[in-house]
Amino acid sequence: RSFSTTSLTSTVIDRPATEEKKTIEILKDDQTEDEQKYGGEGWEIRLWNDPFNKREFVARCLSTICGKSDTESYQIMMQAHNNGMGVIGRYNLEIAELYHNSLKENGLTVDMVQVDDE
Repeated sequence: RSFSTTSLTSTVIDRPATEEKKTIEILKDDQTEDEQKYGGEGWEIRLWNDPFNKREFVARCLSTICGKSDTESYQIMMQAHNNGMGVIGRYNLEIAELYHNSLKENGLTVDMVQVDDE
């Protein structure tokens, strides 16, 4: 038998140098520029009762367009049905416009009003 000897060499590598961790503190003004321009969460979408749309359709639109749960959708729809008007929610301007336009495109009677943040 012949044995072959192979020498293995290992190389030690220094660990990489690390920098000190820096902490960045983010200060938030009372109102950002967008909140001043668009009114923060100050846009309310309201659903009005109408004699055209079926209640199930209205609730389904609230679920699919506004992301409301089935329970929330039903409650908002019934509020509009019983009282003439139901509040869908308060949103910033861009989201409010998106929901408002999408609901209108589906034939729902909705409006969008600016409200004071409380």
